[in-house]
Amino acid sequence: MATTTATVSISSSDLQSGNQLSINASSTLMKTGLTTGLELMEMGNASVEVGSPTEHSLAEALGATDSANWVYICNTSTDDTYNLEIVIHETVIGYLNAGEWLWMPWNMGDSAAEIEVQAIGGTNTLEYAIFKSAWTLPTAS
Repeated sequence: MATTTATVSISSSDLQSGNQLSINASSTLMKTGLTTGLELMEMGNASVEVGSPTEHSLAEALGATDSANWVYICNTSTDDTYNLEIVIHETVIGYLNAGEWLWMPWNMGDSAAEIEVQAIGGTNTLEYAIFKSAWTLPTAS
C-alpha cells in the first residue's frame, strides 16, 4: 500500500518587524483507524470558464461512511485577475488567486458535500488530486 505524506513549510523574515516565522509540518496520511496509506481517487487538470453554469463540479461526495479524505487544488493561472471560488454544498470555503493552492480534509460521507469551483475574472486553469480512505463505488442505476 502506498504511503502518502503531506508536508508544508512556511517561512518569512519580515512578516512582523523583528520576528521571524518558520513553520514546518508533516503528516503521514492513513486510512481511518488503520496503518495503511490513502489511495488516490482522482487527479487531473481542468479549465473553468466564467459564465454558465457558474459552478463546476470537481468532486462528488458518494455518501459513503465518514472517513479520512484529502483534497489538493491549485489555481495554475498566471493572470492575477483570474481567481477560483471553492464551494462545498453551496457554502463558499475560500478563494484561490493565480498561483495559490489549498490542501484540506474532506468528508465525503455527506452525499451533499460535493466540491465545486467557479471561475472569476477569466478562464482559469487548475490541477487537483483527491486522496481517499475507502474506495466505495456508487450504486448502479
